[in-house]
Amino acid sequence: MEVPAGIAAQAALTRQAIALEMVKQAADMEKQLVAILDQAISNVPVSSSRGATLNMQA
Repeated sequence: MEVPAGIAAQAALTRQAIALEMVKQAADMEKQLVAILDQAISNVPVSSSRGATLNMQA
């Protein structure tokens, strides 16, 4: 039993819209994660001695 072309096209567009929305949601979540990490990094106190030099012998 074949589905009419119009219904098949509408179903394909619906699936495409859902997939696009999921990609957008994933991108938004990634942006939120980056903002959280950026805020966490900016709250770390900066040391004038730790991390200022690189020990090549280690």
